[in-house]
Amino acid sequence: MANFRKRGKTWQYRISVKNEDGTFQKYEKSGFKTKKEAEAAAQEANLKLSSKTHYDADITLYDFFEHWAEIHKRPNVTEATWRTYKRTLNLIGKYIKDKPIISITPTYYQSVLNIMGEEYRQESMDKFYFQIKSAMKIAVHERVVNENFSEFTKAKSKLAPRPVEEKFLHENEYLNMLKIGEENMKYVSYFACYLTGATGLRFSELLGLTWSHVNFTKKEISIKKTWDYSITSDFANTKNESSKRVIPISDKTVELLKKYKKEYWNENKYDRVIYNLSNNGLNKTVKKIAGRKVHPHSLRHSFASYLIYKGVDLLTVSKLLGHENLSITLQVYTHQLKEMEQKNGQVVRDIFNKL
Repeated sequence: MANFRKRGKTWQYRISVKNEDGTFQKYEKSGFKTKKEAEAAAQEANLKLSSKTHYDADITLYDFFEHWAEIHKRPNVTEATWRTYKRTLNLIGKYIKDKPIISITPTYYQSVLNIMGEEYRQESMDKFYFQIKSAMKIAVHERVVNENFSEFTKAKSKLAPRPVEEKFLHENEYLNMLKIGEENMKYVSYFACYLTGATGLRFSELLGLTWSHVNFTKKEISIKKTWDYSITSDFANTKNESSKRVIPISDKTVELLKKYKKEYWNENKYDRVIYNLSNNGLNKTVKKIAGRKVHPHSLRHSFASYLIYKGVDLLTVSKLLGHENLSITLQVYTHQLKEMEQKNGQVVRDIFNKL
């Protein structure tokens, strides 16, 4: 609050500001001809004082993002997700370098995005863009800057998206993958192909699955944790709370799991179902069976795609995949939904033809 008083022929304002430690600090200035001039000056001074932050005025985007990610993200994300934030930090260092946040304008940032769009696919652009945008929201909230420069920009890749064929297996390929995985289940990479294709697990979830989470009676498996195969080589939390889920398994999968445990399973101190398998090892097996360029995640996508084709509703599929929200599922499986349009169109016709 500001106080005003007249000293001789001029006016003075005095402002008292409470510090973080509870103490007060006084600011005053005199020499104003009228009280209105003093009030206007006091108001401006108040705005400047209230905009003070514990960050340096010339802090770079690199330093701010690094601090923001360490405080707001690292404690709450998996190691795999954390690597995407470190990648964004590296990209800031490459394209924006040591530029202070206060000097970054929407026009400058858009020029950076345009350059990156020549080199990176849309998926990579989106991750970079949304992580920067989230960090800048905090920068505005904490009064490091007045506006979020990313609000007025767009991240658009000029590279063609990865072919859908690399993400999904065709129905005959998917069913053949399950068949060959079953027939060669004595090899851990082949059984991993079957299990991934029959459940839609992420690779880290597959490695984190223990026998205590397999319920043979209820015919289901519970996903409660993952395995950090790249850094700690230990159990880790799931990608998000939605990833903690229960997946129904078929009678056949139940019997194969029993057989695998009895005849081929590698006993280990962690009681993990799939043990001593690398991402590269599974990747080679998937490509070998498919006979073309696909990856282990293609099995997860194909699991979901097959369920959608068989008429399982999208909300159920989303929950089985452990997606955080339905919009993610809609975005990933747009191609499948388009293929279903004609079929569903006839279903709608049949419904109303019967009225």
